[in-house]
Amino acid sequence: MTAAGLLAALSILLGYVEYLIPVVPPIAGIKLGLGNIAVLVAMVMLRSDGMAAGIMITKVIMTSVLFSGIGGFAYSLAGGTVSLLIMMLARRCRSLSCAGISCAGGAAHMAAQVGVASLITGTPEVILLLPLLTAVGTVTGFLNGIIVNLASRSLKSYLTARRV
Repeated sequence: MTAAGLLAALSILLGYVEYLIPVVPPIAGIKLGLGNIAVLVAMVMLRSDGMAAGIMITKVIMTSVLFSGIGGFAYSLAGGTVSLLIMMLARRCRSLSCAGISCAGGAAHMAAQVGVASLITGTPEVILLLPLLTAVGTVTGFLNGIIVNLASRSLKSYLTARRV
């Protein structure tokens, strides 16, 4: 329970950091996905899909309320849910690293958001952004996975010592 609370707080804090960083070029939907780092830690290091899902839902609700407003909630929830499901499936593939799992999640997140944007706006042409946004999601997912890989040694010893 403590680990879940700490990781949820971390995901919200990273969401705030992400909110402060201007993304260039300013294309709607492009984000770094830093809050997903905490979800990835729960899923990969703690091997808890349930905890990862709880952290994702907490992150979506709180960052929507605090930073993007209710308008961003549908996009975040769809992206987070599809991303989480894809990462759960990808984790079962033993040959994928944390970065590979996160790449799959980042690409899925962007694809889900494009789908929601097309439905909400009634503009099927939004799908034309899919290749760019999927590529961005893959790259940011890779970078977030690398961050988790680099932090894993310290986190493993901390979590083991505290029996979290």
